[in-house]
Amino acid sequence: MNRKGGDRIISIYWFTILFIVAAAIVYMVAVFYGKPYDVREIEADILMDRVSDCVSKAGYLLDSALEENFLENCGLNFDVEDIYGWGEEGQYFVEVNIKDFLSLRQITPSSKKGNEALKEFCNLEGDILPFCLERTFYTIDKTGKQFRVDVLSIVRKTEKNAQ
Repeated sequence: MNRKGGDRIISIYWFTILFIVAAAIVYMVAVFYGKPYDVREIEADILMDRVSDCVSKAGYLLDSALEENFLENCGLNFDVEDIYGWGEEGQYFVEVNIKDFLSLRQITPSSKKGNEALKEFCNLEGDILPFCLERTFYTIDKTGKQFRVDVLSIVRKTEKNAQ
């Protein structure tokens, strides 16, 4: 028996399937690596969590949070890689306001750390602007007095993330 004709038909289908699989792999790699991920929201959220842990532990306000410039003792590291000239201007900003829960009167002066100029961009919208994240949480001190804590976290890094 002559089986050459059947092998040729199978090889055509085989090469077609190989081509489809190869094209799918190339497409997936291009989609995955084609555009950088914008991780500014995640960075701002992590920064927010670190600051929140520095203000309150297990729902209780830490005594150190009522000190002036307590953010200096939080262990926040705002150093960035020296790419795109980032070493010259800060890429992060954090502001913490602790207020009385009932009167909303400021208890301590605002604690700020980082590049305060980034705050101007928070009310604007656009993909190539710094990412601003504002959160409020409530805490109590050891005597049961209630506080409202407003935290503003800003991450710039627009050259690397927003394209």
